[in-house]
Amino acid sequence: MLIGNAQYIGTRQEQEDSFSTAEDKKVTLAVLADGMGGYSNGKLASSLAVDTFIQGFLNAESIYPVDQFLLNNANICNRAVLDKAKGKRMGSTIIAALISQGNLYWASIGDSAIVLFKNGEFINLNKKHIFEAVLEDQYVSGKITEDQLLSNPLKKRVTSYIGAEVLKEIDMNENPIKLRYGDKVLLCSDGVYNSMTEIEMEKILSKKNEPFNIAEEIIDTIRKKNLDKQDNATVVVLEYRS
Repeated sequence: MLIGNAQYIGTRQEQEDSFSTAEDKKVTLAVLADGMGGYSNGKLASSLAVDTFIQGFLNAESIYPVDQFLLNNANICNRAVLDKAKGKRMGSTIIAALISQGNLYWASIGDSAIVLFKNGEFINLNKKHIFEAVLEDQYVSGKITEDQLLSNPLKKRVTSYIGAEVLKEIDMNENPIKLRYGDKVLLCSDGVYNSMTEIEMEKILSKKNEPFNIAEEIIDTIRKKNLDKQDNATVVVLEYRS
């Protein structure tokens, strides 16, 4: 497994994204968290979530069944952030990708993204836990109009996050995804996917570059755009080589 990563603070005063990777007994884990800027201590929330998840992996006697391990670890992270908050509103998104014996497992809470680049195809794996998803369901059922869907100022509000009294949603794959040589797994915060198109990312991922160079090129592309109100941007790239 080859691993690359890169970050950009954007126009924000503080980098509130955190990430880490760990390998143990031929198992690789990558975790990325985006602290919620509207709450207290977004950086603390994201770093605590990532550290707790990684320690849970390193200290585990067994990670099997993997789906149960990911679910338990997510709940432990949630409790850790809640305890640290001491009654204040403190939260973070979190995504995790675990690769064992050539199988990809993942878990997601919030609006960060997990992408699989396989056979030249860009595949979004997780859904975003944002209010827009609720509005879309209401639109499909005829409860609101398209204009109400598009104009709602709260549509990007995160609806499930680490640090909530109750985790409303945890998105996970039902079945492991079998990886092949050269497949790439991309974890990124919304500061990446809101600043680049899928076509732009596909072009970079298609190149025969090492994951570190791919991650750097993604962040360099965002930096060069010099967008107003650029959010923190973080990307982790995993490439399967077995």
